[in-house]
Amino acid sequence: MLYLTFHLIHIFSVFIYGGFLFTDNLFCSRMKNDLGDEYPKAREQFMKYVRKVVPKALIVAVLSGGVLFSYHFGTIGEEGLSNFQKVLLVKAFLGAWLGVRGVLQVFFGIQPLVFKSHLFPFILVIIIIFLSQLMFAV
Repeated sequence: MLYLTFHLIHIFSVFIYGGFLFTDNLFCSRMKNDLGDEYPKAREQFMKYVRKVVPKALIVAVLSGGVLFSYHFGTIGEEGLSNFQKVLLVKAFLGAWLGVRGVLQVFFGIQPLVFKSHLFPFILVIIIIFLSQLMFAV
């Protein structure tokens, strides 16, 4: 039951974070052409509400992902890491990187040196989703 609770919390928080990235990259960025000079004001209104929820959802996603990682990783066999464990490690690294980047940016005001837009985190979320499906098939 505890596993199911963490899994549902993880999925819900990932939907919030991934949904924001999806909306920002595929819809808000396209509004520039239509809104012109009003775009910065509209984006700031959107971000005013996003900043209240999305960073917390990202932290919950990373923490619950860490708990799920401990459930799934298992022990390392004599032959080394299994393919499942390798893919899970890559997925965990990308998720942890997103979490560290988000915490540093939102809570400490440290802007990333590279990849300042939300496009790169969006691509990483897509890769993590594919890896989550792939890891059970390898």
